[in-house]
Amino acid sequence: MYIGSHTLMKRYDECLLKHGYTIEQLVDKASDCLLKHIHGESFNIVCGPGNNGADGLSLAIKLYQQKKNVQVFIFENTNHLSKANAYYLQKCYDLSLPVYLFQQDNLEELIGYMTACDTIVDAIFGFGLNSSPRGIYQSVIESINQLYDQEVIAVDIPTGLQCDSGKPYQSVIYATSTITLSAMKNGFLNPDSYFFTGKVIVEKLDVDDVSEEAGLYQMADDKMMFPLLKERIFDGYKGTYGHTCLITGCMEYKGAALLSAKGCVYSGSGITTVMSDQEVIHALTQFCPEATAVLRPPILQKEDFLRYDAILIGCGLGQSLDSYRYVIDVLEKTKQPLVIDGDALTILSAHTDLLKQQNRDIILTPHLGEFQRLCPFDSQDDMLLVAQDFAKEHHVVLVLKGPYTIVTNGQESYRIRAGNKAMATGGMGDVLAGIITSFVGQGYPALQAAMLGVFIHGYTGDLLAKEDYTVIPSKLIEFIPKAMNNMIKSNPEVTS
Repeated sequence: MYIGSHTLMKRYDECLLKHGYTIEQLVDKASDCLLKHIHGESFNIVCGPGNNGADGLSLAIKLYQQKKNVQVFIFENTNHLSKANAYYLQKCYDLSLPVYLFQQDNLEELIGYMTACDTIVDAIFGFGLNSSPRGIYQSVIESINQLYDQEVIAVDIPTGLQCDSGKPYQSVIYATSTITLSAMKNGFLNPDSYFFTGKVIVEKLDVDDVSEEAGLYQMADDKMMFPLLKERIFDGYKGTYGHTCLITGCMEYKGAALLSAKGCVYSGSGITTVMSDQEVIHALTQFCPEATAVLRPPILQKEDFLRYDAILIGCGLGQSLDSYRYVIDVLEKTKQPLVIDGDALTILSAHTDLLKQQNRDIILTPHLGEFQRLCPFDSQDDMLLVAQDFAKEHHVVLVLKGPYTIVTNGQESYRIRAGNKAMATGGMGDVLAGIITSFVGQGYPALQAAMLGVFIHGYTGDLLAKEDYTVIPSKLIEFIPKAMNNMIKSNPEVTS
C-alpha cells in the first residue's frame, strides 16, 4: 500500500498527465473505483467545483445509467468550475439528470430532499483543500452532519479533513466510510482521523503505476518485513555476523551506551565493541558482558577502526569539545558504514555539508526535534517531502522517528507499521540505534538495515504491549531474539 501527502498526491496526478492521460479520463477511472463500493437505490451526490466534484459528477452519471435514483447538488455552475468538472456537469445536463444549485435561500429546502435517500456522497473538496470551508459550503456541511439516518461516503477524503495531518478544519464532514483513491492519505495514519473518515477503502486507479515515480511512500508491514530477515546459517560463527564499534556514552550518560550495546548484541551482531570512557566500560561488564570494550582515545585515528564492519556514534556521547572532535574524526577518518544518533546528530547539525563528502552508507536516526536542528522546517511543511529531499541532498538513509517512522534514502521511502505509545520512554532510541547498527554490521544494505531495525524494534514493543502498560527498553531488548524468531517462523519461505 502506498501513502501520499498533499504534495505527493499532486505530483502523482501530474505524473499521470505526463503519461498521456487526460484529466477527464482520470476522473472516469476514479468513478469506476467508486462505483464498486456504492450500494443502494437512491443517492444524493454533493459536488464541489473542482476535480473531487468531477469525480462525484462522473459517479452520478454511472449510477443514473444503472437506473438508480440520483440527485446531484452543486455549489457553482459558472466559470469557477475546473475543466473536468464543467465537462461532467454538462454531461449531467445532457442526460437530464436532476441537478440542484445550493443557494442560501433554498438551502433548507434542498437539505430536506436529502432525507429521502439511502446514501449521501461527499464530493465537495479533495486533498487540495487548505483552509476551512466557509459560507454556503460550511452551511451544507453542517446540515449534512445532522442527517443521522443516511450513509455518508466521502470521495478520496472527507471534506474539511487535512490531508497531511488528519486533523479537521473547523467545518468537516463526518463520513461513515471513505473511498480514497490511488494511495492512503498520510493524515489517515492519525488514529483520530477515523472519527471523520469512518472505514477507509484504498482503491487503485486502472492506470500506469507511477507511485514510485511520484515519490509516494510504501507501508512497510509484516508482509513486507518478515521475509527481509535472514535465517542464521548452520555453519556461521561470530565473524559471520559482523564486528560493530559503538562510540557511545560518557560519565554523565552511561545508560545510553549500555542500552545501545545490548540492543546490538541481542539483535544478532557477531561481535559488539563499545569504545567509551572507563566508567561506561566498568558498567558494561555488569549490564552486558557479551559486549567487548576499548577505552576511547583522546583523538581517534583511522587505524583504530580497521577491524570493524560498522560504526555507531552518538548515544549518550554528550556535547563536550571532546565529543565534537570525535564526530568530526569519525566523519573524516573512517570509511565503514556509519549510524549517527543522539548527541552526534546535534553536533552534526552545524556540519551537514560533511555528509555530502562521504562515499559510504550513512544512516541518521533523529527524532523530530533533532531533525529540526539538522534541517530547519516550518510546522506546516510536508514532512514526507522534507524527509525525502534531505536524504537525497545529503546522500543518507534518514530514519525520522515517530508514529509510523519514516525511512527514506530520497529514492525509496517507507512508513514502518510497528511500534506503539507504550514505548514512549527514555532509552528507546538508543536501543533502536544499536539494532540498526547490528544489521549494518551483518551486511544488510543500509536502507534494508534501517527498515529492519525500526520494524523489529517496534514489532517487539507491540508484542510486549499486549501485556504491559509501558514497555521499558531493557525488557524490550531481552525480548528481541524471540520476536525475530517469530518473524523467521512466520516466513513461509523459511518454514516450508
